[in-house]
Amino acid sequence: MAILNPLVLLIVAVFIPFAVIGRSVIAYLQNPKGFNKYPVQNWLSAFTKLGYCWELGRRHPVIHSRRLWQDHSGNKKKIIRLGPNWISFGRARAARDIYGYTSQATKGAVYDQLSGGGGAHLANISDKNLHKVRRSMVSHVYAPKHQQHWEESWVIDTCADFMKAIDKHCTKPGSMDEDPDPEDLTMDLVHWGYTYACEVMVKIGMSKDLHLLDNGNNNIEIEGEDGTKREVSIVQSLHCAGRAAANVIWDTKRFTTWVKLMRKVSSQYDRWAAGGGDWHAAMTKLVTERMERHNAGKELNDLFNPWMETKTGEEPDISTRDRIAEIEQMVGAAIDAPGGQVACSIYHLVKDPRTFKKLREELDQVLPAGKSVATWQAIKESPYLKACIDEALRLHPPVATDLIRRVPKEGMVVDGEYVPGNTDVSISAYASHRDPDVFPNPEKWYPDRWTENKGTDLIKDMLASSIPFSAGYRTCMGRNVSIVIQACVLATLVHNYDWALPSRDWELPFEEWFNLWPTQCPVKVWHREKFAEPQAVGVQGEQTD
Repeated sequence: MAILNPLVLLIVAVFIPFAVIGRSVIAYLQNPKGFNKYPVQNWLSAFTKLGYCWELGRRHPVIHSRRLWQDHSGNKKKIIRLGPNWISFGRARAARDIYGYTSQATKGAVYDQLSGGGGAHLANISDKNLHKVRRSMVSHVYAPKHQQHWEESWVIDTCADFMKAIDKHCTKPGSMDEDPDPEDLTMDLVHWGYTYACEVMVKIGMSKDLHLLDNGNNNIEIEGEDGTKREVSIVQSLHCAGRAAANVIWDTKRFTTWVKLMRKVSSQYDRWAAGGGDWHAAMTKLVTERMERHNAGKELNDLFNPWMETKTGEEPDISTRDRIAEIEQMVGAAIDAPGGQVACSIYHLVKDPRTFKKLREELDQVLPAGKSVATWQAIKESPYLKACIDEALRLHPPVATDLIRRVPKEGMVVDGEYVPGNTDVSISAYASHRDPDVFPNPEKWYPDRWTENKGTDLIKDMLASSIPFSAGYRTCMGRNVSIVIQACVLATLVHNYDWALPSRDWELPFEEWFNLWPTQCPVKVWHREKFAEPQAVGVQGEQTD
């Protein structure tokens, strides 16, 4: 075995680490932007973004965004330093300044790294002009006429399949106010919510029915390079991809180095990265099949169609890699947003029977007096249903973590503070949604806040501070589709079934990386025994004789 020259070992062991660490220390001592005055999240934060990687990846009973919010609110820290050139704000006003329509801040290095390594999609494109072009390709297919087509063709059908799955798990009647027999906890709403959202989004996105709800899982068969076929969980592989990327992506300059190193030293990380590969393989398979159907002359009205053909019948300027990236973002967002919100919403409604009863009574006014799927056309004007959805998204935003934006070179003001140019700034949705000046008693589940304050200045502040889908011109393109998917299934579940949690003091557990995931929600479920007859409602909402 060759013996390394001692000088080489000395350089590797001493001078290279000194060059990296020493440069950070020197920059800290020089304090060019005056950020040393701000408190740090941990001692590493002043020197490297690895401090943020550490906080996100370390084992802790409290999710990262909650810890950061507690640090902001409990210690009255308006600004916390998350990296040498990265500051996080803690008050809702910052959300409007950073992400609003008038903001000059842009998406930064994290998004460039993601788009460069795995393909560019609407959520990770940082260049404004490219984003505008890409958005214009698909904006027309999100029009109401298409939305009605998807709802009638796919959402209603998938909700009906969800009901069939629930029927198989129904037990004898019980009570929300009593702890159920553990043997009656026959259904995990997290699993079924994710599976529902995955199935309906693949239908809307690619006109493909995977029959996941019929099968009771979210598995798909993929084929390895050697021709070996195996089944993988779409949801679990998606979450493996999220864990692997979110662990180290924040140190963008050395991201690929950290990935290689982590795969060598951590078997768990290597499994996550391999799972991420399965996720990419699954979405690649679906995209390839969809492209083959298009090339065979099959005309399909779905979200993927604009990536294959423009409104004038020409081939759009988008690569296959970017088509795959768009589907990965679309399906992944659906799983984590409306999919995860199924469990979050039912959890809070069951914990607070008053709100469950109030929502059911509202739905009874517009839905048949019997077992049925809630259609969007029937429920779209239901204010308390919308309030419950908004409140669940407020308390458990799918993207809870800080979304980084880069301040323009001339600097900008955020929440009354001047921020020097080329600084990374952010506020987490988790923190913005818990500003007590905007959301009084912020930890309380209280959907009524969205209806009681209608027409007031407070509701304007609430809407401006609510950023579960981001805000401004970078607002999620699929927001309305997500709301339809979520509203129809939530209304269907509340109208047709009764529920009980493991105990009255049981708490919904979460895991957080890029996104916030409920991890399990075992429930007892049984058929609703009595339905109320719907009452006729006038144009302005008055009951008619």
